[in-house]
Amino acid sequence: MAVQVSPGVYVTEKDFSAYAPMLATSIFGVVGTASKGPVNELTLITDEDTLAGVFGTPDGTHLALYAAARYLKRGKQLLFVRVASYDAHAEIDALDDLSATAGTFKAASSGSWANGLQVKVEDSTYYSGAYKISVLSGGIAVEVFDNCVINSSSADHWATKINANSSYITVVDEDGATLASATYTLAGGDDGAPVDYSDYVGIAGSPPSIPSTGLQLFANGETVDVNILACPGVTHRSVISALISICESRGDCLALIDPPFGLSVQEVVDWHNGSSALDDAPTVALGSSYAALYYPWVQEYDGHSDSQVWVPPSGHVAAAMAFTDQVSDPWWAPAGIARGLLGGVLSIEHSPTQGERDFMYSNQNAVNPICNFNSQGAVIWGQRTLKRTPSATDRVNVRRMVLFLRKTIATAATQIVFEPGDEITYSALINLIEPTLESVRARRGIIDFKVICDATTNTPDVVDRNEVRGVVLVKPTKTAEVINIQFTLLPSGATFVEV
Repeated sequence: MAVQVSPGVYVTEKDFSAYAPMLATSIFGVVGTASKGPVNELTLITDEDTLAGVFGTPDGTHLALYAAARYLKRGKQLLFVRVASYDAHAEIDALDDLSATAGTFKAASSGSWANGLQVKVEDSTYYSGAYKISVLSGGIAVEVFDNCVINSSSADHWATKINANSSYITVVDEDGATLASATYTLAGGDDGAPVDYSDYVGIAGSPPSIPSTGLQLFANGETVDVNILACPGVTHRSVISALISICESRGDCLALIDPPFGLSVQEVVDWHNGSSALDDAPTVALGSSYAALYYPWVQEYDGHSDSQVWVPPSGHVAAAMAFTDQVSDPWWAPAGIARGLLGGVLSIEHSPTQGERDFMYSNQNAVNPICNFNSQGAVIWGQRTLKRTPSATDRVNVRRMVLFLRKTIATAATQIVFEPGDEITYSALINLIEPTLESVRARRGIIDFKVICDATTNTPDVVDRNEVRGVVLVKPTKTAEVINIQFTLLPSGATFVEV
């Protein structure tokens, strides 16, 4: 306490009310291609309209958009990273009446979306010598900029006005000429797809001079909050390896792995065991408690193209996880009729039989089946992680429970970093951890727990290294995946007490 020199009343304050925060548990990170939008930037999307507005509508080339749209029907936070092999904007030069370049109309983002977009230049509605510039999509004006002038010193300078306000175009200005009244059609835009697997994997840059790209934008758990990560429909072994590696190094998210389209049960098991003959397939067995694999692909209706399309399962699985978190908690299995029923599915490639499900789920195989039950619909009927050795974290519900505890408790514990390394701080750490564990126990996530942070975990050598060590012992709640019901038939004269 500070020493007071002169007489008086001095009031101070000490806050012992710290507690563990509530954190989102199903933030979906997606890396994929799109017909428009920023390239290699983390973009937060919270609804389907915004997704289409920023990245365009999905099609057979851009499978990640189907997954993102499906997740957004139940989830609320999506981080989308668009990748492209090159960055081509649709554009058109605007010529004056002497055929000298006055500037270039250019699409606001790269991609094919702006091919055919038109810019109409005509005389201003109000002033002589000024222009009215309209952006037309399908012949309909979607933006209008009136009273635009060429003079760059004016507040109504055409490039300044458009670049500050347009969602469709930008202007590259070359001052000193006049615009010709005409309708200009943008062309030359390209999606930059298909991309190479290295574009998905990305590079770990050194911002700001060398920015990170692709999946590497999700690598830093301190700056990017995400719980589920996927490259929907991408099955190259290098991309899968990067997905799993990032989730393992972060220690707070789960990778959803999609198998190739068109595989049989035997083929998908071989594929995840590293023994597939397919090009770019894994050459070693996929094994990690930070990843899960679901089979098969599903068919849904695409209202944008008025067609039925086959999509990878990862978007539907992410939606099921978001729904599980809404109606229960992340440590409840995102599977079964209550929480694993898939919405909007018209058909699935193949509905595994009981024998096939046994094969996919046993003998250290770890493929989660999606089944079509006539009376229910398409249902996720498994929740194994890709961890092959038996343990609590070979189940998705336990892995997600541990991810929740690790992130929540680590976030809370930052409040006591740089506090004195003594018994009071030990008690403070325990007081932060125990209420969270008690809450999870009350909500059926764990059976029991114990927190130890005292002289037994903080020996003199630990203290001398400026560390505080705590140990959290947890007994996870296991799911009832197999229900056995025995029927016993009795003769008429038998009594139930005898049995």
